[in-house]
Amino acid sequence: MAQQEEQRGDWRAAETYRPLLSADASSWAWEFARRGVAAGSDEAAAPPDLCFAGAAVGAAEGPLAIWRFEADPSIPAFEARPADAADSDALDVRALGLTALVVTSDLGDQHVLIADGARRLRLAVTHGDVLAGPVLLSFKLPSRGFGAACLPAVRDLLVLRDTGRLPRPPRNESQRERRWLRALQALDARRAGASQRQIATLLFGDSRVAQDWSGASDYMRMRVQRLVRSAEQMAAGRYRAVFGLRPLGSRPGRPVAIWLSA
Repeated sequence: MAQQEEQRGDWRAAETYRPLLSADASSWAWEFARRGVAAGSDEAAAPPDLCFAGAAVGAAEGPLAIWRFEADPSIPAFEARPADAADSDALDVRALGLTALVVTSDLGDQHVLIADGARRLRLAVTHGDVLAGPVLLSFKLPSRGFGAACLPAVRDLLVLRDTGRLPRPPRNESQRERRWLRALQALDARRAGASQRQIATLLFGDSRVAQDWSGASDYMRMRVQRLVRSAEQMAAGRYRAVFGLRPLGSRPGRPVAIWLSA
C-alpha cells in the first residue's frame, strides 16, 4: 500500500506548501486523503484505491501519488508485448532518461508514473512488463462510465514516444488551487491548536486582520471557518468526488515500487 507519511513541516511556513503549486489532481487528492487518514476520519490505513504516495525523487518535482487505474478514469490502461529496440513504435521506460516509478500490484498490474520535471504521465499496464525492455503498447478501451478522461494521457504518451519528452501544457495557478492550498494550511493550523484569528493572520496578513477582524462585519472569521470546514469534508472523503475518483471496495495487497531515476 502507499508509503505512509507523517505531516511534516511548519504550517506557518509557505515553503511547506509551495511544492503543491506544481501538483496535479492525483497529488492534491492524496494531500486531503492523508489528512483524513491521520485524523481517523477515512480508512484506518491508506485508502484501498491509492496505489502509491511519496516524496519526489531524482528530477521529479513536487509530491507524487498514483491512484489505481480502476479508480482513476484519467489513467489509460495498456497491454504490453516485447518489441525490438529498433522499432520506432516501441517505448522503453528504462531508456527515456526521465524519472519513472513502476508499481506492481498484487494482481500483477503495473502502475507507471513518468516525471519530466513538474510534468507527469500516469498509465497502467494490465498485461506484460515495461521493465523488461522495449515494448509495444496496445490501448484498452476504458470501462463503461469512465468516458474519455484518459485521452489526454494517451496523447501525452504519443508525444513522449516520439520526442522523448512530455509536453508542457499551459500552467496557470487557478483560483480553485489557491483555495485548496489555503484550506490545507488552515486545516493544519487548526489541528495544531491555532486560533481562528491566528489562521486569518497567516492567510491574510497582520495589517488586514488588525483592520477587519473586530470590525462591523464578521466576514473574515466566517471565511476561516468555511475553509477549515471545507478541508475537513475533503479529508473525510469528499476528495474522491472533487477529483473524479471511484472508491474500491476491497484492500489489495502491498504493491512493490521500483524507481528509475535519470
